[in-house]
Amino acid sequence: MIILHHYEMSPFSEKIRLMLGYSGLSWQSLVSPAMPPRPNLDPLTGGYRRIPVAQVGADLFCDTRLISEEIAVMTSRPELSTLRADEELNAYLADLESSVFWASVLSIPPGVTLKKLVQNLGPWQALRFIRDRAGVGRSARMDTPSPKQARQQFRRHLDEMEQRLQADFLFAAAPCIADFCAYHTLWFTHIVGELPLPPDLPRVQAWFQRMTAFGHAQRDEITQAHAFAAARENSPRPVEAAFALDPRIGNRVSVSPTDYALDAVNGILVGCSPTRYIVARETDSFGDIHVHFPRTGFQVSAGDD
Repeated sequence: MIILHHYEMSPFSEKIRLMLGYSGLSWQSLVSPAMPPRPNLDPLTGGYRRIPVAQVGADLFCDTRLISEEIAVMTSRPELSTLRADEELNAYLADLESSVFWASVLSIPPGVTLKKLVQNLGPWQALRFIRDRAGVGRSARMDTPSPKQARQQFRRHLDEMEQRLQADFLFAAAPCIADFCAYHTLWFTHIVGELPLPPDLPRVQAWFQRMTAFGHAQRDEITQAHAFAAARENSPRPVEAAFALDPRIGNRVSVSPTDYALDAVNGILVGCSPTRYIVARETDSFGDIHVHFPRTGFQVSAGDD
């Protein structure tokens, strides 16, 4: 069973929670702190700082691109995978995951964001969160729009969605990965940012309600001890032979994002495919753990000895 390390206000976590609801997959929830340190997660991943992370035994899956692939395979729902996406869909997904996401975040009035943080985290933790995200922003390797530009950009995105929604969902009569990627940005502005759905976009409104209706499936809360026991009592799943052909296999490497939240994870590269990297971490507490990363948005470099 999937253990999802997440927190409630995380838009990327909401994307995965909704995918689990759509696929009807029961899951275990371990709510993480909204910012590092995360004692429930850092010992497992080796310092990867983004949320969510999915765990299946001693395998940890980082980034929603890869988590969605795992859900697609587990539930036989290829529409949740990017592997079969054509050029048009992949371009749309890339825009949703980058410029549209930041436009949604930065379009929310700062006062609303601060209120939500205080309500959910308390004053002191809200201040820590703001300082943490400011540090992430300073080290980011990407340009972000001003609040005014963000509002204009996000509105253009919603207008384009209205025109695209000729069927119940963005690309067809049934949802695909693009619907979930688009949903989490609008969820963030509407539910977390308390911005109303534009009344002059009836197709977007109806689509949002259809997506919301999928829910989150059966969610069972677990403890840190439960997640640690799952890692300790299981071995990583075998690495496919086709994943062991890269000349870097067996080398100590460092894997890090290429855009923001650049903290690296160190380990031995044990798998490399066209879509993912697999890094083995040998730990005293859990034995061997495999941490999986998508190739898109991540880079591998020589690790520390």
